[in-house]
Formats: sequence, C-alpha cells, structure tokens
Amino acid sequence: MQASNTTCVRIGFRRRTVLRGRPRSSRRVGGNTPGAVPDASVSAADKNLTAAPNAADIAVLKGAKVVVPGANPITTDNKVVTPEGKVTNNAATPMSSQAPHQTSFLDKAALPATLTQISVGNNKFTPNEFTTKAGAPTTFSLTAVDNFSHVITFATSSLSAVAILVGPGQTKAITFNAPTIPGTYIFSCASPDHAANGEVGKMIVK
Repeated sequence: MQASNTTCVRIGFRRRTVLRGRPRSSRRVGGNTPGAVPDASVSAADKNLTAAPNAADIAVLKGAKVVVPGANPITTDNKVVTPEGKVTNNAATPMSSQAPHQTSFLDKAALPATLTQISVGNNKFTPNEFTTKAGAPTTFSLTAVDNFSHVITFATSSLSAVAILVGPGQTKAITFNAPTIPGTYIFSCASPDHAANGEVGKMIVK
C-alpha cells in the first residue's frame, strides 16, 4: 500500500494538512500563487490561527457578545477584541492577528435589521455614508452586487486594518471600535479604477 503524502497537524484549535516533499516557498495560499493577495473566496477569519487563550484572556471574554457570526467579540466594556481576548488594533496590517477581521461568508437575508448594510457595485456604495459614535463598537456588512470583486478600505492609516474583500454576490462583515476623534472618515473601493468611477463613501463619527 502506497504511503500517504499528507500529514495532519494541529495549530491552536484547528487542524491543517501539510504537504510533504513540497518546498515551503512553493506552497499555495488561498488558491493563489506564492506571495499573492488572497482572492475573495478566502476569509480573513481563516488566517487567524493563534495559540489558545490564557486565563486572563478568558476573563476578558466573559460576557462578550458577537454581532454577526465570525465577527470579533465585544466585551462588556465595549472593547472589540480578538478571539484570544486582546484589544484589536485598527492600524494593524489587515488580516493580521491584532486586526479586527472580516467574517466568513454570511447570508445577507439573515443579518440583523439594525446592522449597517452596505452594497457595492455598478460604480457606487449604497448607502454611501453611515454614522456611528466616537469609540463605539461598530459593525457593517458589505455585499457585492455586480460581477466584480471589491475591497472596502479607509483613507486614513489609523483604520488600515478595517477592510473587507468580497466577490460577486458575497456578503461579509467586520466589527471594530470607531475612532475616538469625531469627524468624517472616507472609505473607497481599492479595486483598480473603482474609486475613480464613484465607489467612495464616508463614515461620520460623532
């Protein structure tokens, strides 16, 4: 009987399959070539493979709530935290362990009616603005309604981690703490030429 060329290993609480005999530099991530940006079918949630939380982290998470499945937890004192109980960093690298992360795919019809739901496609965001309170936990969803992939990002580096990537017909969401400084924060689609063609909006923090 021929020996298997795969081995299952456990990282944190997840099981990953490691291919034997393939150089590390040639392994594919998210279906793309090495070093490429993952496509819209890859969830940021799948990238957050970290160690188990310790006792202090578990204490932080006690009583925490989640607005939509797969979003970052919100503690009882309104801090958005990682699954390990660490306060998220809006200025971190998107999809890193410190960043608030986009969810996996969601059923748009099942989203809470009170949730800010944004559609993108055909050269516009709908709605193209929403309002939140300074420092408040904030959640919005993004749905692509045309045949293109879209990436919503904010213009300021202080919100560089707040980003969602969706493909045609997909819906994802993200939870983060709004900036503590009131003002208008511009967001746009980072896909080539999309912002120039009208895919621009704003978050108003009061």
